[in-house]
Amino acid sequence: MTTVQLITAVSGRATIGASWSLQWWMLDDDGLPTNAETPTVTVTRPDASTVALTPDYTIQSWWEASFLVAVSGRHLVHIASTVDAVDAALYVDMVLTEAGMPTAADASDYLGARAGGWTMTQITDAYNAERAAQRDKCGERANYPYSLREALLRRVARNLAMRVVPLAIASADGVATIPPGSDPEVRRLEAPWRKKVMG
Repeated sequence: MTTVQLITAVSGRATIGASWSLQWWMLDDDGLPTNAETPTVTVTRPDASTVALTPDYTIQSWWEASFLVAVSGRHLVHIASTVDAVDAALYVDMVLTEAGMPTAADASDYLGARAGGWTMTQITDAYNAERAAQRDKCGERANYPYSLREALLRRVARNLAMRVVPLAIASADGVATIPPGSDPEVRRLEAPWRKKVMG
């Protein structure tokens, strides 16, 4: 009897173009790694189509396989021996193409009717400042997700709103003001992408 035990996580998240790497043990009756049986590995894509992967037995005595994700959505993998099986899932985020990257004009559209209170130069200045501030927090990403796009546009709106409160300590209509980078919605949207501070 050969059982299957995942080494890598049973769930994960990636962006289009990433390689989904999987490692697992095949264990014999004594609980020791074995290559006596080659497992079957099947990935199910978001459109329900499937692809069979060819696993490799490594010098570390575990099995591994990888799959290049090319579409967004939920991917499942099923790894099976003749008597046992495990499953794992990976969600692939949709990312923006270069043409879809947010611009100062998008920030103006995001402001809607409030945009009339600002010149395009002011909106552009706020956009440039907040794009740099977001880059400081989250890095420059080849795969720019929609969550960062929304956070950036909100950053610009907050930046402009804060210009009438230079010290960022007053309150407006009885509600305390919050700097753009500390806005709860900005923090929520950027949280998965913010750089970790070590030490």
